[in-house]
Amino acid sequence: MAAAAAAPLTPFPGVASLADQLDKKVLILLRDGRHLVGIMRSFDQFANLVLEETFERRVVVSKSGGAAYGDIPLGLYLVRGDAIILLGEVAPELEASDAHPTAVSPEDILRLEETCQDAETAALGLSDDA
Repeated sequence: MAAAAAAPLTPFPGVASLADQLDKKVLILLRDGRHLVGIMRSFDQFANLVLEETFERRVVVSKSGGAAYGDIPLGLYLVRGDAIILLGEVAPELEASDAHPTAVSPEDILRLEETCQDAETAALGLSDDA
């Protein structure tokens, strides 16, 4: 009976696929619901990541179906591996397409978030005065 061939060893077992994302623009969904976009510069065996030129992407979808997003700059960022839910490469051609949400300034996206939150609160009959 012949012995089974051993699988090739990778330098970082369990996170080898992260090596493909080095020096690429990635979007990360965190456990707390935030979306971070930045250039992945480094990672370790726990999938902790170092992101450069990072910003938090906030998306607002209106009831009419339109969507807008704003990027709030954060700079150099360290993300704990246990906080990551999803990581994927950002495709520049998709960001430039008409199907992509409209980009707005950080001030505008914060204003839109506040407006939508106020509308939801009013629709539920809730207020801060209670």
